[in-house]
Amino acid sequence: MINKLLAILREISEILTHTNDYNVVLGDIVKILSKDLEVEVCSVYVYDKQSKELVLKASDGLNEESVNVVKITPGEGLTGRSFKKREILNISMPKKHPHYIYFKSTGEEKYNSYLAMPLTVSSKCVGVLVIQSKSTNRFPHEVVDMVKSLSTQLANLILNANILDELSVGDNQPIADGLQEGQIMLRGIAVNPGTVRGRACVFATKKFFEGSVRGATVPPDEELAFLEASIKLTKEKTAKLEEHALSMISEIDASIFYVHLLFLDDITLINRIRDEITGNHFSLEYSVTLVFKEYQKKFLKLEDQVFRDKIMDLKDVLLRLLESARQIKEGRTEQAGLTPTDDKMVLIAEELLPSDLMRMPLDNIVGVVCERGGVTAHVAILSKALGIPALLGVKKLLEQVKDSDDIIIDCHSELLYINPSNEVSQQFEEIMSDSEDLDFVVDKRPVTTADGHRIKLRGNIALISETSLLAQYGAEGVGLYRTEFLYMVRDYLPSEEDQYRVFSRIIKEAQGEEATIRVLDAGADKPIPYINTTSEDNPALGNRGIRLLLKRQDILRPHLRAILRAGVFGKLKLLFPMVTNIDEMLRIRQIITEIENELKAENIDYATDYKVGIMLEVPSTVFGLNKFIDEVDYMSIGSNDLLQYTFAADRGNEEVADIYNALDPIFLHILETIGANFRGIEDKHVTICGEMAGSIYCAPFLIGAGIYDLSMAPRMIPKIKNVISK
Repeated sequence: MINKLLAILREISEILTHTNDYNVVLGDIVKILSKDLEVEVCSVYVYDKQSKELVLKASDGLNEESVNVVKITPGEGLTGRSFKKREILNISMPKKHPHYIYFKSTGEEKYNSYLAMPLTVSSKCVGVLVIQSKSTNRFPHEVVDMVKSLSTQLANLILNANILDELSVGDNQPIADGLQEGQIMLRGIAVNPGTVRGRACVFATKKFFEGSVRGATVPPDEELAFLEASIKLTKEKTAKLEEHALSMISEIDASIFYVHLLFLDDITLINRIRDEITGNHFSLEYSVTLVFKEYQKKFLKLEDQVFRDKIMDLKDVLLRLLESARQIKEGRTEQAGLTPTDDKMVLIAEELLPSDLMRMPLDNIVGVVCERGGVTAHVAILSKALGIPALLGVKKLLEQVKDSDDIIIDCHSELLYINPSNEVSQQFEEIMSDSEDLDFVVDKRPVTTADGHRIKLRGNIALISETSLLAQYGAEGVGLYRTEFLYMVRDYLPSEEDQYRVFSRIIKEAQGEEATIRVLDAGADKPIPYINTTSEDNPALGNRGIRLLLKRQDILRPHLRAILRAGVFGKLKLLFPMVTNIDEMLRIRQIITEIENELKAENIDYATDYKVGIMLEVPSTVFGLNKFIDEVDYMSIGSNDLLQYTFAADRGNEEVADIYNALDPIFLHILETIGANFRGIEDKHVTICGEMAGSIYCAPFLIGAGIYDLSMAPRMIPKIKNVISK
């Protein structure tokens, strides 16, 4: 059933990819559903806000002439009742039901079973999906569950019906009423849920300094005074930004902002700006632009990539200097002249690194959209941590968006609207004002299956700021803390003390529950420029994870020292990624012993009662389980990579997405094999920390495979608890 559901969803996604004609899309979808659900009739009724009626918009099985002709008021007939009451109706012999109404033009009199599914999204009912059959039996619960699962996809499509219909208007036809010229809709990959609206803030090199033009000559003395005042104000802004970012994300330190202050104090840089003002009588803004372009050329000539990348820091601080100059010249405070809408920004970029996002005014950023990236991108994980809706992999994004464009991000349907029409704007304003209440009560009690089997549910986190979510959603400790961000947000290796400070807080925040810290997993989709110095043709199969750390013990040893020292504050579990053979495991054990001896000799407290585990993410570890079990205390299945390596399908490649299927029987058999290896071994256990653990469809299979310790994004825990308890 699950495979059939996924196959149907893929077919629907394929249709959406190839056409924006709303009527064609609906017509194709009902044909797919009637075929795959094996029913005689599949129909979609859509609520028309203008006429306040449900209109039969598409049907496979009813007479074609009834489409767009049959109209029902809410509450009228079975379909109208389902819409008004928002209830599922599964009826045998519908003609005998007191609310049944017969529409002669449809030809539905020969069908004896009827299922109506209200199409609801963001607390709004937008239509009804109806399936019918000649059988006199009610539809089985398997079909009802499948239709219910499909209804969300269909509801999101209908929600965007007006814009899809408008976009299908030909170039030579007049633009529909309410459609603003230039309206564009783009599709991407949602990596954090939500629906938000804001003004576009384009984070792109070619856009930064275009606003500064040469203009007329100006009095040098006035511009020099503006320069000094702007430098002072920019320093104040930088300090505030630093303070704010540190309060949001404890993994960073002041060094990324310290370099900004160094630029502002650099005599050579500031004197070059002064020279343009005094020598050529240029404005402050134009002088800053000229000096930036001059320095940009110098930076790009540097041999060291790390130094070349510093141009981004210079760009950031000089942009802030320009903003300060405009603010002073206009005689306004920082907030003057801004409406609440103007404060809300949607960050638009080709690609973002974590440090890019953290340098932004996070209070003002309501959404992130990138041309590149997918669910495993750095910005995807960071946006989840910060609670910012994000849409990645939006093709031709920078060709379509300019600064200050009106943007709506709908991560539910994975769509981006640029300068939306008045009608679409109103539609989404209603959705956002009526969005689902998130202040729900979470059952924090331990969860058991219906027959009393205890299941552990833990949280995956990447930032200290996420630890509050553990208690909020009822997580039983940290199932996976990703250490990569400590390294990714810096331009240099974090010290042992930096790491110790962060790891200590993570373990303390687990509040007596186990905290699993995965050692640095650099490489592949998590490159760290100052560590991964060589280019690889296939980094996913290259120098990554433990392979890299064993070669770079200058990174590994202080890293492990910091983790072991922090372990004294709670229940520590060490987790090593990308282990592929037993020799690597033996070397790890040897290094841990050596580090323990070092700490003991230095009279430094460290954890002595901790567990050592490895990620099960490559086939060689699965086939060698009998050998690895003797050398570890536990194993954690990294289902994302294990699935990728099992089927040789890049998890970030849309072209092979149909192959990357966690519920493929072959993969389920692998999981069962892993679970079977741990049965009957009381002092060993297996966990799972990949995307599968947080899927309501996958969780029952995991438990069936004997995997009783699941770690996931904290917000998914209540949903998984609900599934497990049943």
